[in-house]
Amino acid sequence: MSTPTVRIERDVEMATRDGVVLRADVYRPETGGKVPAIVSRTPYEKGNTALTSRYLPPIVAAQAGYAVVVQDIRGRFASEGEWDLVHLFSANVEDGYDTIEWVASEPWCDGNVGMMGGSYVGVTQLAAAAAHPPSLKAIAPWLLGMSTGRALVHSLPLESMTVGWMSGLGIDLVMKKMETGEAEPADFERLVEALVDPAATAGVLPLEGLLNLKTSGMPDYADVDEMVRHVTVEAETGFDRFDVPALWCFGWYDNAGGGEMYEAIAAGGASQRARDESRMIIGPWTHNYASNFVGSFGLGTLGSAEGGAVPQSHLKFFGRHLRGEDVDVPVVRYFVMGSNVWKEAEAWPIPGTEVRPLYLRSGGEAAGDPGDGTLSWDPPAGAEPPDTYRYDPMDPVPAWGFRVMYTGGSVVCGPYEQTRVERRPDVAVYTSEALAEPMEIVGDVELRLFVASTAVDTDFVAKLCVVDRDGTSTNLADGFLRARYREGWDSSTPMEPGVPTELTVQLGPTGYRFERGERLRVQITSSAFPHLARNLNTGNPIHEDAEGVVATQTVFHDREQPSCVLLPVQPAVADLADERMASAMALVPEMLPSRRS
Repeated sequence: MSTPTVRIERDVEMATRDGVVLRADVYRPETGGKVPAIVSRTPYEKGNTALTSRYLPPIVAAQAGYAVVVQDIRGRFASEGEWDLVHLFSANVEDGYDTIEWVASEPWCDGNVGMMGGSYVGVTQLAAAAAHPPSLKAIAPWLLGMSTGRALVHSLPLESMTVGWMSGLGIDLVMKKMETGEAEPADFERLVEALVDPAATAGVLPLEGLLNLKTSGMPDYADVDEMVRHVTVEAETGFDRFDVPALWCFGWYDNAGGGEMYEAIAAGGASQRARDESRMIIGPWTHNYASNFVGSFGLGTLGSAEGGAVPQSHLKFFGRHLRGEDVDVPVVRYFVMGSNVWKEAEAWPIPGTEVRPLYLRSGGEAAGDPGDGTLSWDPPAGAEPPDTYRYDPMDPVPAWGFRVMYTGGSVVCGPYEQTRVERRPDVAVYTSEALAEPMEIVGDVELRLFVASTAVDTDFVAKLCVVDRDGTSTNLADGFLRARYREGWDSSTPMEPGVPTELTVQLGPTGYRFERGERLRVQITSSAFPHLARNLNTGNPIHEDAEGVVATQTVFHDREQPSCVLLPVQPAVADLADERMASAMALVPEMLPSRRS
């Protein structure tokens, strides 16, 4: 059967229950019959399908026999009404319900509706699903992780989100208000300046003066921080509301993550179908890109979303739930960097994973170049001198190679060589011996630290790195903890200066195969600017201070205080050539054109 012609209709109108008109672009196959539909509700302008189509382009879905509806949410671009950023989850519940049922009632729809899209567009899916529209059968949220244990809740990425992302979102609002005379013209210039040089904007202190926009309705630093907390609590504490299967998709270098979302719905979804039929795909990508390279890593032909048959996986998922097709969709598909292969698992965390501690050790000189920090599989048997470094908020460690939602700033996303960071005297570095055999780690990494500080509040930033045979150190996973939130994001507890304190830094998920001769490395410091807002060490709200104080940080690693990194080690590592051949052969059927008539 030939590929159907795709019809595209622009600015199709829908009235919500309160009379506000929302507009959508509709892509549908000209087959003459009714078809299932897939909806994306976006704040990013419906004609720009970058985040709504990363893993399943509308044209591809339409050619496969689905209608795709891409709608501007309330108050954004072509849609009417007032945009509510701070309460973006609850603000999209009723509109999401109304959109799903409107689509289901259209003459070209057979009544079965799914949703897809990434990041903010993923949140609009969860909001709609929470309202239980009868016609919604499945969702596919991408690039969306909202665990209250992740750093995104402790403090938003400064340059990429609070400056770059917010400036991009603000352009539409200011332009609309300029037409009615309600906007401050200077605000448009400020937003453009922030987009051109977000690092300069991020350097402003105090942070409550960030952007300093005067137009009514424009959120400030505190509003954006509050938005993330609202969304996290509404989503993470409400998975027992979701009764449809979800296909989660994200990348190892995605700052949002997503594995915790799959775990939550698989364990606590409102229906057996949601718990049993939810799925997850993890690629090697960042929040913004899904190519066959990431940072300085070349990933091979199969490393991109297209090469990894991610669109085909989505079509199978929607075929199963919107068409009732008898097709198998792997529970978990994940990409292993280093070997550059795709694998499958029956659950997450992967059954058989051994969580192994790798202990921080030194003679007290781990900070500086050269340092004496080591990583050992053996815990410290007695006393060891701790490591110390000075953290000066006015001379922060530069951010280089992180999980970043890249919005055009100075902080690059993905894996990069770490020498410029590791040689600083305010970075403690711990390195293992060369591995005698290959080792594969896949899953969430944690760093358990025993620390003290002369400050009442400060930050700890950490990375897990691979060191190749030539000595090049490259970041694999990263995390950060604002010490006041060590007992929970909603519990602010000052540190007692000089008193040892135990805390856990979540480094998030990674998947990497270490080869013989490679080493593992852990970095520990207290800043990553302008990726993260500087903690000024005063204990005051982070956005209030214009000046900071220097803190002396201490990292303990002795028998009573065994600081360690916890690694999700896989039980067996196969021959590399065999793994690559098996991965490629498994994808061949996925990459062939559909034979469905």
